[in-house]
Amino acid sequence: MAYVVGIDAGGSRTRALAVDREGRSLRAHDLVAGANLLASADALERLREAIAGVTNGTVPAAVALCAAGTEDEASRARVAAFLAELVPGTRVVVAHDAAAALHAATPEGIGIVLISGTGAIAYGRDATGREARASGWGHLIGDEGSATWLGLEALRAAARATDGRAEPTLLGDAIAAELRVSGLRAALPQLYGVPHPAPAILAAFRALGAVLDRDDVARRIVAAGADELARAARVVAERLALDDVFLGGGAFEALPRLEQDTRARLAAVLPAARVSRMTNEPVVGAARIAARAAWGATA
Repeated sequence: MAYVVGIDAGGSRTRALAVDREGRSLRAHDLVAGANLLASADALERLREAIAGVTNGTVPAAVALCAAGTEDEASRARVAAFLAELVPGTRVVVAHDAAAALHAATPEGIGIVLISGTGAIAYGRDATGREARASGWGHLIGDEGSATWLGLEALRAAARATDGRAEPTLLGDAIAAELRVSGLRAALPQLYGVPHPAPAILAAFRALGAVLDRDDVARRIVAAGADELARAARVVAERLALDDVFLGGGAFEALPRLEQDTRARLAAVLPAARVSRMTNEPVVGAARIAARAAWGATA
């Protein structure tokens, strides 16, 4: 049976899906580990495992990898060569993970996805194939409104309050409780140790949600994140003259107030926008991209 494989490789999870020409799911494989080509040292091995989990030794008609870290030509070429060697004779497509999200939201891949997960990005594509994006710079210099950014903002607010440099907040105690330490300073080894301190930052994101209903500082942090997300979507919408905005990502799911505030800001800055939630997982979009490469149509 002819089939294609889509792979969605994010910052904290890697999923592969094999579908037939009618779009029926044949096999799926899920790794609780990211394959970001910039941040994951063993990204290629994780991709090998994901493909092996859905091909069962057979050769798909096409493989589409949608992954963070594919912005530059050298990275795309490296991973495309790896995939071509792994599945010889297969059509290979390498794209950014936001492309998978957009094709999951709409089979035509036309519109804007506003993603808030481990990272954050606004990405759009119009009917002519023109693309635009905003944010998605990674946690060191961007990703405003993502779970990582919100967690870092919570940690910074807690540190300032602990010093007496800012107003009191419940965040310090909540973060300490989430990390199971005696206080915020006792959390430093988890924040600055190796490997990457993302687990401790995401714990701070969870703590933010725990005190949100009782803490003004926490509410302002979430509102600021929503404002940044809406600004990114506005940039893309204005560049491409698009009105459909699809929200996706685990931060919206974990923190409903973030989605609520983001919708409110979108209504203010993009009053003509039609805002809805993604209903498919991004890996479905990756499979649709693979189907288009193999058969000239989305599955």
